[in-house]
Amino acid sequence: MANSTRSRRPTPGRPRARPSRRRRPAPRVLRRRRVIVGVVGILLAGLVVLAIVPLAGLVSAWNAETRRQAIDLTTFDPGTLISDADFYDLNALSAGEIQDFLDAQVGECRNDSCLAVLRTTLPPRGPIVSDATGETVCEGYDGGELTAAEIIDRIQRACGISAKVLLVTLQKEQSLVAGRTARAPEPRELGAAMGARCPDDAACDTGAEGFAAQVAQGATDLKSYSASDFMRQPGTHYIAYSPDAACGGSDVTITNEATAALYNYTPYQPNAAALAARWGTGDGCSAYGNRNFALYWALWFG
Repeated sequence: MANSTRSRRPTPGRPRARPSRRRRPAPRVLRRRRVIVGVVGILLAGLVVLAIVPLAGLVSAWNAETRRQAIDLTTFDPGTLISDADFYDLNALSAGEIQDFLDAQVGECRNDSCLAVLRTTLPPRGPIVSDATGETVCEGYDGGELTAAEIIDRIQRACGISAKVLLVTLQKEQSLVAGRTARAPEPRELGAAMGARCPDDAACDTGAEGFAAQVAQGATDLKSYSASDFMRQPGTHYIAYSPDAACGGSDVTITNEATAALYNYTPYQPNAAALAARWGTGDGCSAYGNRNFALYWALWFG
């Protein structure tokens, strides 16, 4: 028999040996390209990150302006400016929530009087009880060196006037919450913060000037109208359009105590020109206090 040649089979369980292959190093040009691509990628990523912050700011500003322009005053009801439940809500916002709101609305402070960073002394005060009705107008509270947010919160809880109402009043009276004035208030603006006992043509009453005193006095006045059964109460009343009697006014059926309090605090209603102008200027007979209260309430809390 002729000898036959058989191919050798691999041993079961052992892998067939393969010749090793050496990886050739990448050419220098290719390596340089990889480095360049990597660096460019890092730079582009950095540019994207840097663009996000200003873009977010622009989007936020655009959203705010969109909300402003969307507010419709064609259904404005002078007889119901706000509900009693919203007005007399002593737990409307916590001190932390008020601080967050101020940070967001004020933006970058340009002096230390800005409400987002202000710290000032609130003197302690005992309970205030109405002589006329015996009702408690405001509970007593402890004083101390506090932030603006802490002062607003403390007065809110003592007097039972919503922090949201106090914030809107600070804005409508002296623009202390949003806008250019809010970022750098002057002493006179901070001193008459709530417009409480501070006539337009004279100095504030003794003891009423200063941020803490203003918040305390303003909230006390807003609460006293109902607690003391004082001045206008719900019902039909003649409300003028302006301090100028020649501008006239109309009868308004005030539906609740909160609306009565706002008219006692700011005794004019917006005329047709003020309502049509919305955020702008009406005519010579336009008054803006209660219109602006309605606008900012709708913008921030409506």
